[in-house]
Amino acid sequence: MSHNRNGRIAAANLVFAGLLLLLFLIFPSLFAGIDNWLHDLWLSARLRINSISQNSLSFIKKLAPVRPVNEEITIILIDDRSILGIPGLFQGDRDVYASAIRKLSANSPRVIALDVFFASQSEANPEIDQELIDAVKESGKVVLRSFRRDDRRMTPPFPALARATIAAPTYFKQHRDEAIRSVSMAFTTETGKSIPSFQAEVYRLFLGLDPHLLSITPETMFCQLPDGQINIPLVNSEFMLLNYDLPLHGFKTYSFFDLINDRVPAEAINNKAIIIGAASSMTEEKFYTPISGNEYSPYLNALTLRNLLNQNYLTPPLTGQGTTLATILLLLFTFGILNHLQPIAALILTIASALFLLGSSFIAMTLYATLIDVSGGILAVVSSLIFSIGHRYYLELSEKLRIKTAFQHYVTASVVNEILKNPAKLNLHGEERNLTIFFSDIEGFTALSEGMSPLAVVSLLNEYLTAMTEIIFKFDGLLDKYEGDAIMAVFGAPVDQKDHAIRACRCALENQKVLRQLRAKWKSEGKPEIKARIGINTGVVVVGNMGSTMRFDYTVIGDNVNLAARLETGNKLFGTEILVSQETASLAESAVISRFLARLKVVGKVNLVNVYEVLADRQDPDLETLKKAENAKVVYEIAASELQNRNFTAAEKTLGEYLTTNPEDRQAKALHNKVKGFLIVPPPIGWEIVVTQDNK
Repeated sequence: MSHNRNGRIAAANLVFAGLLLLLFLIFPSLFAGIDNWLHDLWLSARLRINSISQNSLSFIKKLAPVRPVNEEITIILIDDRSILGIPGLFQGDRDVYASAIRKLSANSPRVIALDVFFASQSEANPEIDQELIDAVKESGKVVLRSFRRDDRRMTPPFPALARATIAAPTYFKQHRDEAIRSVSMAFTTETGKSIPSFQAEVYRLFLGLDPHLLSITPETMFCQLPDGQINIPLVNSEFMLLNYDLPLHGFKTYSFFDLINDRVPAEAINNKAIIIGAASSMTEEKFYTPISGNEYSPYLNALTLRNLLNQNYLTPPLTGQGTTLATILLLLFTFGILNHLQPIAALILTIASALFLLGSSFIAMTLYATLIDVSGGILAVVSSLIFSIGHRYYLELSEKLRIKTAFQHYVTASVVNEILKNPAKLNLHGEERNLTIFFSDIEGFTALSEGMSPLAVVSLLNEYLTAMTEIIFKFDGLLDKYEGDAIMAVFGAPVDQKDHAIRACRCALENQKVLRQLRAKWKSEGKPEIKARIGINTGVVVVGNMGSTMRFDYTVIGDNVNLAARLETGNKLFGTEILVSQETASLAESAVISRFLARLKVVGKVNLVNVYEVLADRQDPDLETLKKAENAKVVYEIAASELQNRNFTAAEKTLGEYLTTNPEDRQAKALHNKVKGFLIVPPPIGWEIVVTQDNK
């Protein structure tokens, strides 16, 4: 059973693991979305933790540090106030932008990022275009926006302006879901040439690097600084993952209106990165961010530059990291750990593992700006736990159902329930145990049934077997089998019973009592009067499932089983109804009254067996019956003792006086006849009462 159970567990585990692995492979976007949600949760948690001033959170704050706002970044917003307050700005007046660039350049910024696309020259007033071109040339620090048409095509500003300064495309992209999580660092043209993006050029100019000091490969963007090289990991050969490590509105911000009207302090411009972009109610270009909803491009450009300057851009997970982690944990938990733990320990380990994965994801992002995909791993350990407990429960229910099906027709419901409480104690393969075996058979049933129709025989036999079986169940015996009109039962199995010998003897006494009542009933109905013989033996037998792989029964085998069968037929020799072995009589002595009859030489056995006749149950409420049984036992054993001592006269007197009042005692009468014969012809010295069984 254990091997079969282990085999079923292994097969079920294999199917479960295969289905879950298939889920990982078919729906990677599902787990990517969950991991994005976790990463967003960590971003929000980090900001909340750092917004609380309690000292008790100092330890947690160390795990989720937030750097101060970058003072070297200033945002200039073309907001509603600017559009309403500056004539021509909404119409794209180049003179306004030229004026703004000159005002900024006068305070020596490090770079001016003008996130505005100038598609074509002004046909009506080309001089205004020239003003913008001259302002850009004079500054030498302006990066203009090119229009990105698709992944391989872009449109720069009108040619004269494009030649006057640096123009590069900008592109913020969703990553795994609808939120903007990455920014383009490089653009690959139709000719296959890779050029820096708008944000990359802003970063390069801010650092004052020559173009050749910034290089791009499909996996990394390299920036060669005087004190070393910075390696910026890229996703899909182009995108840097954004780290939303502070509220986007935390940057120093001014209105474009204030810039035009000289209300921006010089210290907010000097040696700063100035980011100019649209952020008005009429601006159509908005980006959905994971922590603050829809935002405008200037904030995202500022965040990008902050990530680059702080070098805390997010490092993407290794390719297939989430699936690999989930697969390893799934196999480890499904085929290893959970198979050896109890449910409570498995639950604790699963919770600890899930918390460890969540904690690792949180710390990796907050401390090391590295993404780890853990949703698949968490699903693997949690699903493994649910499957393990569920499958164990299913197997236990199946096992209990199998046991119940196997035993419900052979033992009482109370015994079945006792087995089901702890099926592990039930050894179905076979084990040696000390049990009591019960055999009963109808005396001369073949002769009785000769004058009856087959249906009448079956009806009579069923009535008899039903009554006898109910008594066996009453004493929690195991009905082993019916063999025609014979009954074999076992006491002490499958559930342990310390008093199995007592139960068997009491069952035999009640069998005979009920059978006497049935005989009276059958006599009134004109049916044959059935008598039955019962043999009981206690000893070590092998109990368990016996048979072939296709069909088997829970039964007992062994020499002590055979002896119980021989005792049943031995009743013929003594004229008794219930014959038991010395082992059974000794174990049941406290509960039943029995008397030693003789030493029996059983057919097929060399050693003699002491046999006893069971007379009465000591708990019988009929005191007269108990007194009569006790007297029969005492008289018979006294007479047998006198006989063994060759005191034949005393033995004859004892039995004679007893039989005058108890003439129905066949065993006492037989012994009395034997003694009277010995008075005439004494037996040889050393003689003892031995009865030989010649056939089965």
